[in-house]
Amino acid sequence: MNRLAAILVLALGLLSCNTQNKSTEASADEIWPITIDMTSAEHIDTPIKLSQIATNIEYISLSEEPLIGDITHSPIRIFDDTLYLDSDNIYKYTPDGKFIKKLFPEGPGPAEAKKHRTEPAAFNSKDRYVTFKNAIGDTYKTYSFNGDYLDESIAYDTANIDLRTYFLNNQIYEQRRYGPFKKNEILNIIGPYIFYAKDLHTDSITYRYANPLPETNAIYRGVRMELDVEMRYIHIDSLLWFKYLAIDTLYATSDLKTIKPMYIFKTDDSFMDVNCYAHLRVGDLKEKEFNSKKKFGGILPLFNKSLLYTVNDELGLANSLGQTDGYTKEPVQNDLDKYLKNIDLATIIYQGTFSIYKGDMYFLVNASSFFEDGSSSPFPNLTEDSNPVVVKLKLK
Repeated sequence: MNRLAAILVLALGLLSCNTQNKSTEASADEIWPITIDMTSAEHIDTPIKLSQIATNIEYISLSEEPLIGDITHSPIRIFDDTLYLDSDNIYKYTPDGKFIKKLFPEGPGPAEAKKHRTEPAAFNSKDRYVTFKNAIGDTYKTYSFNGDYLDESIAYDTANIDLRTYFLNNQIYEQRRYGPFKKNEILNIIGPYIFYAKDLHTDSITYRYANPLPETNAIYRGVRMELDVEMRYIHIDSLLWFKYLAIDTLYATSDLKTIKPMYIFKTDDSFMDVNCYAHLRVGDLKEKEFNSKKKFGGILPLFNKSLLYTVNDELGLANSLGQTDGYTKEPVQNDLDKYLKNIDLATIIYQGTFSIYKGDMYFLVNASSFFEDGSSSPFPNLTEDSNPVVVKLKLK
C-alpha cells in the first residue's frame, strides 16, 4: 500500500454491516479491504472469458420506435423492473423492451425541457423522480418516474459544482476551484475537498471527502485541463461504490456519512496520482508525461468479490484475493452462448453506461454487433439497422 492509500484508510471510519448475525458481520469485515498489487501487472493478450464473470446471458429487444441513435453515453437504468434509457430524453420501457413513453416533452416551455445526451440524469429511486441539466437555460428540471413535471431550479452554483448522482436523500457534488487565477500562480485547483454530499431534505452537508494533497507546487500556465470523468459511481443494492480517478482506493457507503475502503490498488510511479493530476488540471504537465501515466478508469465489483477494472482503455480482472494477471485490449470473449461473440466491456465500464439490478448487469449494444465476428442474431426480426439491444448478465 502506498503512503496516500495508507493515509486515506486510516483517516476514514469503517462502515459496519446491518446483519443480525454478528459473527458473520465480523468475518465479512475481515475480508475488506482487498489489496490488488498493480506494480507487477502488465498488458496481456489473453482475453477475459465471460464465464469468468457471469453465469448467464440474456437479450432484450427494444421497440423499433422511437429510433435510438448513438448509445456511447446512454446508460440503461432499472427501477421496479422498468427500463429507463438515459439519452437525449428519458425513454421508458417495460421489462421485455416495449416502449412506454418519453418522460418529458421537448421544447422551451415551462414543463418542457431539452436534455444533453452526454450528461447523465440523476435518478432518485426512493422518491421516484429524475433530475437533469436543461440544455435550454441554466436550470435543472425534475420529473417523476411517470413523467409528471415537478420542478425547475436555477443552476446558480454550476460554476463551482456539477450534479453527479442521487443516493437515498443525498445529492453529490464535485468541489473545485475555478478562479480567476493569475498566470504562474502556485495553486491547488482541486481545492480542500474532492466532493461533498448534501442532504436534500435538511439542506445540510453530511460528508466531505478531503483532498489528500492539501498543498501542491503546481503552477498555473494559463490553461485548465479537464478529463471526462473524475468520479466513478456505481449503485449495487444498498451500497454506493465510488472511486476518484487519481486516488487508488475504491470505497463503498450506505448513507454518504461513513465510507469504507473496499479495494486498494497498490501502485507505483507509473500510475497517475493526485499530485500528477493537480499539475495536469492547471496545464503544468507535459502531454507526453500525461500520456505515459497509467490511469484507472471504470471499475465494477462482482458479488464474489472479484473486481473488473480498466487501466487506460484495457480491461483487467482481479480475484477475491486481489490477484490479477494483468489487463488486455481484447474484448471479453462470450463463451456462454452463440449470439454475441465479443463484448467491449472495457468501454461500457469506463463510460459507466450500465446498471446493476437484482444481481444482473444491464447495458446496451448496437444491433450491428450481432452481425459481426461470427455472431448471430437472438431475434428473428433483428437487422443491422435495428434499435440497440439490452444485454443482461447474471454476475458472479
